[in-house]
Amino acid sequence: MNDFATEIIALSNNVSYKPIYISTDTRQVDITKTTMKYLQVGGPTVADKIGNALGAIVKVEFVSVNLITATHIKIWGIHNNDASAVIYPKTYLEGKTLNVVLYKFEFTDDSGTPVDGGTFTIMGHRKNTQPLL
Repeated sequence: MNDFATEIIALSNNVSYKPIYISTDTRQVDITKTTMKYLQVGGPTVADKIGNALGAIVKVEFVSVNLITATHIKIWGIHNNDASAVIYPKTYLEGKTLNVVLYKFEFTDDSGTPVDGGTFTIMGHRKNTQPLL
């Protein structure tokens, strides 16, 4: 698989970036009964789409997190739940890139309790490919 992005977007904390299905079948009111659908980040309607590409965010780049007031960042992949989400020290993530299909992230203390953020730059890289969910 090639390691390149088709779109790079600025990310916000505590926002869901999990891809969801959007129905394109105008004949069927119940979207669970059709296979004519596509994945998009943001939802539940077409107007809620985040960015332009249809693929999931597959890489997260922590450009600048040293000014946030939190000491840690909790990160969810698309199949993590609250108990299995990973808590990283912000000093570890500063300047690094993680290859993860992103669900969301939030700023926390060392025990995982959410705290206010501050000034940060975190970029999401995405492809036009769509992972299986």
